[in-house]
Amino acid sequence: MNASLAGSGALTTPHPARLTVGDFLLLSSSGAFDRYAKTELINGVVTVVNAQFSEHLTAKIDLLLLLNEACNRLGTGMRVWSEGSVALGEDSMPEPDLFITTVRPTTGAVRPETIVLIVEVADTSLRTDLGEKAILYAVHGIAEYWVLDLPGRAIHQLWRPQANGYSERRVVKLGERVEAVTIAGLGVSTEELA
Repeated sequence: MNASLAGSGALTTPHPARLTVGDFLLLSSSGAFDRYAKTELINGVVTVVNAQFSEHLTAKIDLLLLLNEACNRLGTGMRVWSEGSVALGEDSMPEPDLFITTVRPTTGAVRPETIVLIVEVADTSLRTDLGEKAILYAVHGIAEYWVLDLPGRAIHQLWRPQANGYSERRVVKLGERVEAVTIAGLGVSTEELA
């Protein structure tokens, strides 16, 4: 072993390199990910996201419209957005399928403290969406998180973020009404999604 490395605190055994958001943005702006349709940075690892085929796209847009209408009825100024980059700490920048914010994003990545609800649509990504992403969103204080499970024909609703994930959850079958737990009065019928 190189004597200068031994005392420097540098890791001297093979290990995966974890990227920061800054690294990810630099690589992205240089075109490093251009051959991929979409990438996210999750816990320091660049993840290539699956293509969005018709069922995923239709469900996402239908739910966006339903949530947008529900937000407008509340008159609180909350808005629904699709696939914006959300800065979560130094090593994660996901692009959730949908999210509701209390302020209009203006520059850079969306800040988590402005987000009141995140929704991911899962056709092949259910394990990640209910696992790693659920923990990530909870750790960063996202009050409520929904996963629209297309094969399971249900919405997984999670709330009460903790350091290791969400402590409360329920499953609402498509065709039933889903009511936000953390946003008073926000609810949508999922009949159009069934």
